Amino acid sequence: MKTMIDNNKSWLLFFCLNIILIILTGITKLNSFTFLLCSIFANSFLFFLLKLIIKRFNIRFNKNEKLFICIFIVLIYLFYFVSIFTRKFIYYWDFSCYYNLQIGLEDAFGNGLFQGLRNFVGSTWSGEYGNFLSFFPEIIFNFSDKSIDSYIISCVIVYVPFLLISYSIFIKRLQDFFKVENRFFFFSLLFSFVLFPIVHATFLYGQPDLFGLFFIFLIISLTIDYDFKKLEFERLFLILVSTFMLLISRRWYIYFILAYYFCYFLLIVFRNIHSIFLKNIFKNIILYFCIVVFIFSITLFPLFKNIINSNFDYSYYMGNGFFGEFVSQYGHLGLSLFFIVIVGITYGIIKKKFRVYTILFLIEFLIIIFMFTRMQNMGLHHCLLLVPNYIFFFFLFTCFAFDKKILLFLFNFLFLINFVIGIVSPYNKLFTDVLLHVPNDPEFNYIKSVGIWLKDNTEDEKIYMIFHNNRFNPDKFRNVFLPDLDLHERISYGSAVIGVHKFPIELFESKYIVTVNPFENISIEWKYNKTFCELVELGKFKLVYSITTESGYTISVYERVVDVDLEEINKYRNILIQESVDYPALFSQIIDDYVSKKRLIDN
Repeated sequence: MKTMIDNNKSWLLFFCLNIILIILTGITKLNSFTFLLCSIFANSFLFFLLKLIIKRFNIRFNKNEKLFICIFIVLIYLFYFVSIFTRKFIYYWDFSCYYNLQIGLEDAFGNGLFQGLRNFVGSTWSGEYGNFLSFFPEIIFNFSDKSIDSYIISCVIVYVPFLLISYSIFIKRLQDFFKVENRFFFFSLLFSFVLFPIVHATFLYGQPDLFGLFFIFLIISLTIDYDFKKLEFERLFLILVSTFMLLISRRWYIYFILAYYFCYFLLIVFRNIHSIFLKNIFKNIILYFCIVVFIFSITLFPLFKNIINSNFDYSYYMGNGFFGEFVSQYGHLGLSLFFIVIVGITYGIIKKKFRVYTILFLIEFLIIIFMFTRMQNMGLHHCLLLVPNYIFFFFLFTCFAFDKKILLFLFNFLFLINFVIGIVSPYNKLFTDVLLHVPNDPEFNYIKSVGIWLKDNTEDEKIYMIFHNNRFNPDKFRNVFLPDLDLHERISYGSAVIGVHKFPIELFESKYIVTVNPFENISIEWKYNKTFCELVELGKFKLVYSITTESGYTISVYERVVDVDLEEINKYRNILIQESVDYPALFSQIIDDYVSKKRLIDN
C-alpha cells in the first residue's frame, strides 16, 4: 500500500486539492460549482483506477489497438447521436428516472454541499434508485440546456470511453491468462462484442445501468488469476473499491456480486485443493472477507437493512420464472448467437485449459438467473448481469474457430447483422428480439396538446391521470415539457401495478381527473376508471376538455364539482375488496387513514 501511495503522489495531491475546492465552494456558498467539482473528482478517480490496473498488470496497447478503440468510440457515439437527434419520443417511467435523479441531485447541491451529500447518501441507503451514477455525466450535463436528451448525450459521452477501456483491459487479461496468440487479430474480434444488443437496449432511453459493466470488467480482470496465496494490498484495494462502486451503482448488481464471488471461491479451492498453501489461502480469504464485511457494514448498513426489511412483491413482473427466463434469453440472443454460445460452452468444457472456468461461468450464469427469478423475471436492463458470461462464451467460440477463418467470418458477420437487425426489425427467430431504435411516439402531438391545455387552464391545481399503459400514462404528460417541471410537479405518478403501487388518494385530492376511451389497462387501474365513470354519471365531475387522436383514442379532462365524500370513497372501497384482503397496507389501510384524517362522515 505504501508503494502505491509513493507511486501516485501527483494523483493524491490532485484529489486533495479537488476536495479542498469542493469544501471551499460549499463554505462560500458557490454552490453552482460544487457538483461540477464532485463530478471532476469522480471521473478522475475512475481514470486513476484504470491507470493503477493497467500499470499493475503491465497492459500495453499498440497503435492498432488504440486506433481500434477510438474508432469504436466514434462509431458508438455516431449511433447514439443519430438516435437522439432523430427521435420524437416522450420519456416515461424508468426512462425518465435517472434524469430526474440527475436534476434532483443538481438541485440538492445547489442548496449546499451538505444537502447534496445528504441526498446522495440517502438515495444510496434507500436501496431503490441511488444517484451514484449521477456524478459522472455532470461534467458534461452542467453545461447543457438540461433537457432529457442532453442528459442522455452527457451519459454517452462520459460512459462509453470508460466502458470500452475497461472492456479492452478485460480482453487483454483474457489473452494473457489463456495465452492467446495473434493478439491484435484476437483483440479486434473480441472487441466487436461491445455491439452486443443487450448492452445498448436501455441505455438508448437514458437508463445508464450499463455502467455497472465498467466495474464488472475490472473485477473479473483483477481476480481471474489471483488465488490469495499472499495478500497483494494494491490488488485487494482495487477489488474492494470496484465491488463497492458496483454495489451502489444499482442494487440488483448484488446478484452478480454474490454469484461471482461464490464461484470465485470455488475456483480458488479447486486450483489449490492439493496445494501446501491451502491453509494460508483460507486464512487470507477469511481476513480479507472480514475486512470487507466490516467496511461494507459500516458504510452501507442502512442499505442492507432496507433490502432485508423490504417486502419486494414483484409478482406482476414474473414471467414464468426460472425456465421462462431461458426462453427470454434465447429470444434476446436469437438462434444465431444462441448456437454460438452453445458451441462456445461445449468447446470450453472439452478443452482442458478452459474447462473449470467454463463450468464456473455457467454455474454463475444459472445462479444469477435462479436468484433473480425468485422475485421477478429480467427486464432488458437486468440482463446486463449476464453480459460478462455471454462474452466469455463468445470468447470460447472465438478460440475454437480461431484457425477456421470461415467460421470466424460467419461469426462476426452474424454478430454485426444481429446488431443491425436490432435497429431495423428485431421480430424474427434467427436474430435478436432486442429493439435498438427508439420508436417515435404516435401520440406525441396529442399528448403535447393536452399538456398545453392543462398548463393554460388548470392554474396550480393537482391533476390525476387514471390510464397507465405504454401508449398513455401520466409520466408522458409529466415529462412532455421537460425541463419545465410545472406539470411534472402537479400530475401524480399514478397507480396501476397491483402489489407494487398503493391506492392513489390523489383521486380524492385532485381537482382534475384525466382518462381515455377506449381504456387500455395493464393491471388494476381499470377498476379506478370504472368507478370514476360512475362518479361522472352521478354529476360529481364535469367534462371540460377532450381531444380525439388519429388512432381513435379520446383523451378527456374532467373537473371536480363536488367535494369528495363517503359515497365516492365507498365506491372505490367496494370495488377493491379482494385487493384489500390481499394487500391491506396498500388499499384498505390507505383509504381508512384518509377517511380518518379528513374526518369524513355520511351526509
